[in-house]
Amino acid sequence: MKPRTILFLIRSWAFGGSHTVVLHLMKHLPRDRFNVVCVPYDTFSGSDELFIEQVHLRGLPLAEDRVPWKSRSNWNKARSTVSRLITKYEADLIHTHDPHSNTMIGIGRSAWPCACVASAYGWWDGPLPLRRTVYQWIERQFALPHFERVITVSEHMKARILRGPTPEDRIRIIHTGIELNTVRKDADGPAFRAKLGIPADAVVVGTVSRVSVEKGHRYLLEAALKLRDRHPHMRVLICGDGPARKDLEEQAARLDLRDRVIFTGFINDLPSALAAMDIFAQPSVEQEGFPTSVLEAQAAGLPVVASDIGGTHETMQSRETGLLVRPRDAFSLVEALTELIENPGRRAAMSAAAREWVESQFTLQRMIDQVTETYDEAIALHNRRA
Repeated sequence: MKPRTILFLIRSWAFGGSHTVVLHLMKHLPRDRFNVVCVPYDTFSGSDELFIEQVHLRGLPLAEDRVPWKSRSNWNKARSTVSRLITKYEADLIHTHDPHSNTMIGIGRSAWPCACVASAYGWWDGPLPLRRTVYQWIERQFALPHFERVITVSEHMKARILRGPTPEDRIRIIHTGIELNTVRKDADGPAFRAKLGIPADAVVVGTVSRVSVEKGHRYLLEAALKLRDRHPHMRVLICGDGPARKDLEEQAARLDLRDRVIFTGFINDLPSALAAMDIFAQPSVEQEGFPTSVLEAQAAGLPVVASDIGGTHETMQSRETGLLVRPRDAFSLVEALTELIENPGRRAAMSAAAREWVESQFTLQRMIDQVTETYDEAIALHNRRA
């Protein structure tokens, strides 16, 4: 049988968990069954270029085409481009991987002569700008209900999608799979530390994410201030880049934490960065769908301290592989970090449990099998309707 052509659309605001999923699918979907054509956007965002760079670094094929989007006035031009791409590549299915693409493909769904699958990874709550709140509402109410299948990453996100009219039988929860051989046990953590000037005997609390306000880094810095005198050997390692980095660096300077907090920027060597840490922190303040970084940290054998928000609790075993804390609460962070900093035996037990938990629950092959099944269902449903 001729491989089915799957057209991936992804617009990037910052490199995150959704991109990890896309890269895994591009690499591991069975090539005898699927031909994946990934088309990024042409925007003013450097994040789209960063995604393209990461695809090339992995030696994965990427279409030369781009979906044009310099402003909202490009709506019709972008849709015309998608229509042309479907014809050019004889696409059997479109898989959208971001809210913008979900909305553009879901609204006016009848224009597309192929099956359509959307992935909804996560939505924010709280005091959002009105424009973003409206966009999320439009996606949930008027876009997702028109896809043959909607993939999401957690029970939490499924419940949020069901607040709109998407039929429950179209939703598939597919947990993010971890490519365990890329989170190596033999990664060179000591060399990574030495390069950054971190003492060998330091207890390193690290995090890996886009550096943006919703990730709650400011509360990690506040916790570091409260722990500074009691644990002078503690260091905070913030890996990633984003719009909040300058403000955080200024906050660290105001708190006189410049010798305790290290900002690395975007990193390509994730295994070594994780191997340089003793504790992983995820102090998010906005809803997390199913944070991939928490899974990757546990796969690397790190105990996790994370905000109990969104679907985060579904990625870990509370008190076994990590500790959940109240969001936006530096004191809660301090309590959890103190428990682990002062108790190496506890860290070691959580480390062993964390790796075992991820290996048993979040295998890459399980994710690939479930996505493959979802594509088959979507194509079959579209063909019946056609």
